Amino acid sequence: MEKKEEPQLTGLQKVVRACQYGVISSLERFFTWYGCLVATYPKTAIVCCILATLGGGLGLLRFYEEGDAAALVIPTYSEFRRNIDWLDNNFPREVRVHSIVYTAENVLTPKVIRTIYRQRRALDELAIGEKTFEDLCIQVPILKFPDEGFSACNRKEEKASTVDSWADFDDFAEFDEEFESFGENETGDGLFAPLLGLLMPQTDVNIDVLENWSDEFYPDLYCGCVEATETACFEQNIVELWGDQGSYNEVSDIKIAGLTEKEILDTINNKNVSQIFLKDFNFKDLLGDVKRNSKGEIISAGAVEMKFFTTVNITAVKLYGTATRGEKIDMESFNFEGLMIDLLKDRSWFPAGVTSYVNCQRQFFDSFVGQTFKDADKLGGGYILVFIYVNVMLSKMNFVEQRIWLSVIGIMSVVMGMILGYGLCSLFGLFYSAAHTVIPFILLGIGIDNIFVITQTFNTLETTSTPAPLAERFGQTMKHAGVAVSVTTFTDVIAFFVGSNTVLPGLQSFCIYAAVAIFAIYALQVTHFVAWFSLDVRRQNAHRDGCLCCYTHKNFKSYEFSKGSLLNKAFAYIGVLITKKLVQALILILTAGFLVGGIWGALSLTQEYQPEWLLPPESEIAKWFSIKEQYFPSNGEPGFIMIKQIDIAREFGEIEHLVDQLAAPDQKWNIEKISPWHPAFRDYVNKFKKTNDSFETLIRNETYFRDKFTQFLYSPRGGIFQPNFWFSEPLKCGEPAPDVLLQAISYSHKRFERSGQWIPAMRKVQQVVKDTPFSNSSFPIALTYINWETDAIVGIELIRNMGIAMICIFITTLMTLGSWRGSVFVMMCVLFTSIDVAGFMHWWGLTIDITSMNVLIISVGLCVDFCAHIVHGFLTGHGNKEERVMYIMENIAPAVLNGGFSSLLALSLLVTSKSHIFVSFFKIFFMICVFGLFHGLVLLPAVLCLVGPTDEETKVKQKIETKPQENGHGPKTTHSNDSEKYLRENEQNLQTEYQELGETLASEVTESLLENNLRETAIV
Repeated sequence: MEKKEEPQLTGLQKVVRACQYGVISSLERFFTWYGCLVATYPKTAIVCCILATLGGGLGLLRFYEEGDAAALVIPTYSEFRRNIDWLDNNFPREVRVHSIVYTAENVLTPKVIRTIYRQRRALDELAIGEKTFEDLCIQVPILKFPDEGFSACNRKEEKASTVDSWADFDDFAEFDEEFESFGENETGDGLFAPLLGLLMPQTDVNIDVLENWSDEFYPDLYCGCVEATETACFEQNIVELWGDQGSYNEVSDIKIAGLTEKEILDTINNKNVSQIFLKDFNFKDLLGDVKRNSKGEIISAGAVEMKFFTTVNITAVKLYGTATRGEKIDMESFNFEGLMIDLLKDRSWFPAGVTSYVNCQRQFFDSFVGQTFKDADKLGGGYILVFIYVNVMLSKMNFVEQRIWLSVIGIMSVVMGMILGYGLCSLFGLFYSAAHTVIPFILLGIGIDNIFVITQTFNTLETTSTPAPLAERFGQTMKHAGVAVSVTTFTDVIAFFVGSNTVLPGLQSFCIYAAVAIFAIYALQVTHFVAWFSLDVRRQNAHRDGCLCCYTHKNFKSYEFSKGSLLNKAFAYIGVLITKKLVQALILILTAGFLVGGIWGALSLTQEYQPEWLLPPESEIAKWFSIKEQYFPSNGEPGFIMIKQIDIAREFGEIEHLVDQLAAPDQKWNIEKISPWHPAFRDYVNKFKKTNDSFETLIRNETYFRDKFTQFLYSPRGGIFQPNFWFSEPLKCGEPAPDVLLQAISYSHKRFERSGQWIPAMRKVQQVVKDTPFSNSSFPIALTYINWETDAIVGIELIRNMGIAMICIFITTLMTLGSWRGSVFVMMCVLFTSIDVAGFMHWWGLTIDITSMNVLIISVGLCVDFCAHIVHGFLTGHGNKEERVMYIMENIAPAVLNGGFSSLLALSLLVTSKSHIFVSFFKIFFMICVFGLFHGLVLLPAVLCLVGPTDEETKVKQKIETKPQENGHGPKTTHSNDSEKYLRENEQNLQTEYQELGETLASEVTESLLENNLRETAIV
């Protein structure tokens, strides 16, 4: 009969049980030995821990912060990253864009215009060394006829056959007069980009006449005039409307000083001609929050933007290196931008009601780095709150049994572990970023709980075990506590290391930093903290004061009121309620409601990442992004199709095919505008060809193509495309075009609202470009593609890594719990918590980005802590299902609740932060704790009552276990018969120990009890 009552184990079950007891037994033996060793030689252990921390901390000498947004989120070996790096290495950007947005109730007033003009004039006076703003800005031609007339267009050719000039300029007197009398510009705006290296007279001209002149007088006269053209710093600035003949001077000073609001409105509505570049420009595009009257005329605007452009000395970068990590910029330009930032941020003299927001390109990278100690006040406040909490939980209300210094050591162990972990990661070259700033909060929330496990286990053993020497007691303590903290630490580390198995460099670095630091904290707490704990026990046994350790209290007795626990009583009552069928039904209904809301929200959750979210919210650049979004919403994201060196003449048809594909009707949902150069080149060649040969036939002649290509790029209609080509040698007017190493075709997308639109749009453009059969590679590129590529990766990476983490943690819990059903219950709670957190992220206004992805992945490991201890307590308990549930609710649930509360306490001050990273992190972590505690302390006990393992199923496990249940893992037992004997024997042991140390022990020894306030319980 007895044999029939014992269920037979399957082969797989035997393997699982063998693994379980093999792993646990090995850990128990190791920690028994290790606990005795540390308690026997505490000072040696402390010195070793300090030396290890200092040694590992030396790795911080290689610590660096990554400021390149692409390096944080784009996979290192992805095609997109390779294209970015290739461009950066071979054709680095020489132009740096800067922007200032001015806001006021109405910016179209004299006081605002004068403010902008004053700052613009101050830029001209800015200098570094011998160089001024004019030397470092982008110089472009002023579209005005040379003051000296055609005599300024004389080109002295080195290969000229005569020393005399090639023509008598008197012959062109009549043409000169005709040239200055041309009429209206018939081509509309947009044909003459500010970067045109092109001659134009002061007045608007007929584009066709100019084009005829570029052919008839090319190269000598035309190119001479181009080279003689004056230049000015390229900008887009509303005060250009009141410049004077290509510059800001005394005349423009007078104009600005005498402006009236009526004149400003009349100019912006009717006279959009730049007096700096002497051409049409739609200055209305620089206005934001525009208001119009019934006639459609502008009457006010809430914002106006000024843009200007500076250069980078690429030669200096190649010779001396870049001035800062993350972007290529020479030291002189870098320092000059610093002066510009200081100048433009000085608003002390601004009129009332006028303000500005500055975005110099250097600010973006400056704001990304330097965030290691960001919100250090909140981190410090969190550590203080946790210290108070730890001290309250570890101490009793008397002078001897308070543990202020032990609480300090507990916090120090976390800090030392963080230093050691950071040092090791830095030593191996891992970067730090703005997203990493939440790691210290995670470490504090997770790491402090190991202290509760160790102290709780020690105090439990003190009241339930036979008296033994101090070293043996710490060996027994670590036998149980060491296994407990090992299992929970390993689940957290597994979750982080699974998260590091990602293609996203920023997430990979984040997870490795966190995993290494958590393991370092674990190692220090089982060594450094235990060593100090053993010394603190000696102090208590000697009745020395908890604060002033040199003072000994005579006739010390512990107070009775410090031995109760209201929390245990409250959970005992809750446990009784959970055994009721009606309450169980209500719990299941509530869980289903949360699950429905979670699934609905998860399906609605969007993927969106913006690099500016990582910027400090109080920074100037972050404010600029906010104002820019408010006043100047984007009409569509611009991009370029980059085509590497090809034979343009022979592959002209492929270029046309590519453009036709993107401009096709079926791409109207995607492409707003495409601006190819080839139609204008075809028209130019056909217009001025001297034979009846077709365009294709003409350009196959390489000499003809090279000559005509240069002529086109210096023509009125072709000059706009000159910046879209990179040549093997500088392009010179009048000479054959060098080899084209790279060309760009500009386009812009429609404005999209969500990732479900912009990811397919990007992929379609990439596919069209990839399918075009050029002889060399080609690819589309856009600044916003960094964000879109991240959005495309994040969703896949999140699901994959969370799935892997759940599988790994399921195997870990199966090996440690030894129960299939128990492991399934644990993973059920983890899955429900993950779904609820992901869904309610949507309802709380969050999206899937780098920060939220980090926390969601590690939440798998964090959620295990809320339910694994409940299941383990149920499996190792005695009695029927209801009795075991009531036991775990009274004795284990308070510990789990306190663990969750301590984690939230560490992060509580983040609720006051304005940082997107910290706010997102706090919201998600808050939901992890709330839903995790609900599923672990409410749902799981109810499920165990309903479908938990039966008594027959636990008998097998109890028979395999050869070690007795003890230390609070079974039903409560009393030890009143042995208490006096225990006290006497323990006192003798302590007297012997202290005599060996040359100290005396007071005659009265009290029992050390600590309420069940830890998050974790001994797993075995």
